[in-house]
Amino acid sequence: MLRSDVDAVAAIAAAVFPVPWRAEDYARELERDYAHVRVVRPGHGEPIGAFVNYWAVGSELQIMNVATLPSVRRRGFARLLLTDALAWGQRNGLKRATLEVRRSSAAALSLYDGLGFSRIGVRPRYYSDNGEDAVVMSRDLTVGA
Repeated sequence: MLRSDVDAVAAIAAAVFPVPWRAEDYARELERDYAHVRVVRPGHGEPIGAFVNYWAVGSELQIMNVATLPSVRRRGFARLLLTDALAWGQRNGLKRATLEVRRSSAAALSLYDGLGFSRIGVRPRYYSDNGEDAVVMSRDLTVGA
């Protein structure tokens, strides 16, 4: 993500998440050496359609946000971005990837299951907007991408 992409990334977050990060939050990610935000455009010269935000903390890759504009969903952009993030983690010697996802998000759970994540726990009443539980998921990065 470039500084010029911050507003577009924040707009995607606002369109997708009940409690989205603000543009300032994504701008701060550019200043953090452990933070990475990758974007994808549906076609050459088109606006950003999806992004992934992840942190490298110790030996762990923490997936913070993954979002795709509703108008360009089901084209594999989230899978592409997550696969890229996991490969980055492996190249950089990280041992595992973790994330939290809403218990009700069947599409996201299916995506993460398909990428080799395992459900390792639940954070009760994790989400502030409705008190929904978060499913904690993890994937070993020391084997296969």
